[in-house]
Amino acid sequence: MKSSFNGVILVSLYFFSFQLFAKTELRFCYEDKNVAPMFIGTGQEIPLQNPGASIELLRQLDKKLDGLSISYQRKPWSRCLNDLKNNNVDAVIASYRKGRESFAVFPSTSNKTPDPSRAFNQFSSCLVGGNKFRDKWRTREIFQQRAFTLALPSGYGLSKTLEQEPFFIHYTHSRDKAFELVDKGVVDATVELCKIGDIEITNFPHTNKDVQAIYPPYELSHGYLVFSRQFYQQNKELSLSIWQKITSLDSSKMLIEYLTQPRINHSLTASNR
Repeated sequence: MKSSFNGVILVSLYFFSFQLFAKTELRFCYEDKNVAPMFIGTGQEIPLQNPGASIELLRQLDKKLDGLSISYQRKPWSRCLNDLKNNNVDAVIASYRKGRESFAVFPSTSNKTPDPSRAFNQFSSCLVGGNKFRDKWRTREIFQQRAFTLALPSGYGLSKTLEQEPFFIHYTHSRDKAFELVDKGVVDATVELCKIGDIEITNFPHTNKDVQAIYPPYELSHGYLVFSRQFYQQNKELSLSIWQKITSLDSSKMLIEYLTQPRINHSLTASNR
């Protein structure tokens, strides 16, 4: 009888130990394209070195939470979103778009709106041009017939804010080419990342000091670590803990460190998808 009782205790201790040390896997999906400074490299491979600021921050998060184990997948962005919707992955980093709340859970305020204080990152984008353009831009409301030429790399669209402005769009094959055209005066302006968090940056690919950003930024974008509805429902306390730990990460510092690495091929605006 005593032996049987001891066996029960051992089994109970085993399951208790298993629960104590078991970790919940979080399957994180991100784009298989180079989206620097957030994600570096292309294809399905997860780089061990210089994987991108967002992956390094997630690895820090993994270490901070004992009950968490993050695994990584790289796919086309549309596949990541679709897999989140179908519970084939558990999390992505994404900006808020109307309709995404139907399948993705965002950290929210008491008003049920996304909570910027628990965002994974914050980017601001500015118009960038020379002195003449900047002066004319400030007086565009007086001279409403005035139109400007904006250089954009192929594949990039205007934000809703800029769609209302008097622009002719000149598409280029790269970000560097867009800046080259601005530098030579062929076009009036381009767009570029100008703030990370609250820190202004001027990581422009040109040598003409006349070319500067126009503040305040025309667009502010928050990237959130969002969970599938299934993962959140099954791991609500862990999800809340993850969002809380995100507030302790210095994401701006990590992103800027990546931007200042000369070997990194930067994207146009590093904006969230």
